[in-house]
Amino acid sequence: MLRVEGLWKTYTVEGSKVQAVKGVSFAVEQGEFFTLLGPSGCGKSTTLRCVAGLEVPEEGEIILGERVLFSSGQRRQVPTHQRNLSMVFQSYAIWPHMSVYDNVEFPLKIKRIPKREEKVLQTLELVGLKGLENRPATTLSGGQQQRVAIARAIVKEVDLLLFDEPLSNLDSKLRVQMRSELRQLQKKLGITSIYVTHDQEEALVLSDRVAVMNNGVIVEVGQCQDVYLLPKNLFTANFVGQSNMLPSQKVTREGAIARVETAIGEIVVNGNDKQSPAQGVVMIRPEHVSMFSTKEEIASYNSNVFPGTIVSETFTGKLMEYSVQVGAQTLEIQIPLQRGFRKGARVYIHLPPDRCILLPAAGPDGL
Repeated sequence: MLRVEGLWKTYTVEGSKVQAVKGVSFAVEQGEFFTLLGPSGCGKSTTLRCVAGLEVPEEGEIILGERVLFSSGQRRQVPTHQRNLSMVFQSYAIWPHMSVYDNVEFPLKIKRIPKREEKVLQTLELVGLKGLENRPATTLSGGQQQRVAIARAIVKEVDLLLFDEPLSNLDSKLRVQMRSELRQLQKKLGITSIYVTHDQEEALVLSDRVAVMNNGVIVEVGQCQDVYLLPKNLFTANFVGQSNMLPSQKVTREGAIARVETAIGEIVVNGNDKQSPAQGVVMIRPEHVSMFSTKEEIASYNSNVFPGTIVSETFTGKLMEYSVQVGAQTLEIQIPLQRGFRKGARVYIHLPPDRCILLPAAGPDGL
């Protein structure tokens, strides 16, 4: 559906050249919800703006279906208004002097589409704004204004829908509600979508696939569960969710099993790729670590069991978060509320071998 190949974009900042996007390539399938995820300044919004035609890259190609929207080789740059796409911005970008109805109708008026009323009213009902069509846009809440922006984006039939951090201005509870509604709406309409965010949880909830970006490049692309549970890159493991990192001192392989010497002792890693590094880092998520009070409880485990001491405890509402000192290393652990552990208690932790991932160490650019 959409192909981006070798995209480069450079800005001049205070007389210096800054490469915002460095050879980015990816493809988005028909009807897919694809997210560009990364920290501020990583190039994700610049990439999206290049797809929208709001920025002109120096090199690369952008192809939507059979149409070449941009090609440095062909010296082709299709203007934004001719790309048959819509974009939803972080700032809503609705017109304050217009009513809700007029805001949503505007794209249809520009295209001179007849019999617009039914289409506008159907779209407003679709986004939960039925009955508010005559309200001035400025009297709406933030969530309602974002619904207007979404309605305006989908009221006309487009090939591609772009979202640039559209929920970041909303409070946390409304964000959770809106992302659920947005996902359902996108699936119902089947519009191919690209979403930009720095919020890892938002990306995992909304997306079919995620492209993790850092320093102007795509670090890793994959389905949400794979990016979270089986990251291939140290940056991805650190950025997407919380993680415990244990640098290896020595790695010994036995078929699909790797035995990794770390500061807390030997860690067995199952499902080890033969191409995994001779030196690297063992990653395990805090929610995958088990914690026990007595030796009897861990008697059935024959590997990856270590004694430790709880140095802090934090109540988060859904979980208890513990910091446990294991040798010279502090591990973060998240467990349900039903277990009563206290600060200062001696405990035993278990790192399930199937949940331990051996990753290559970061390179000089952090990747």
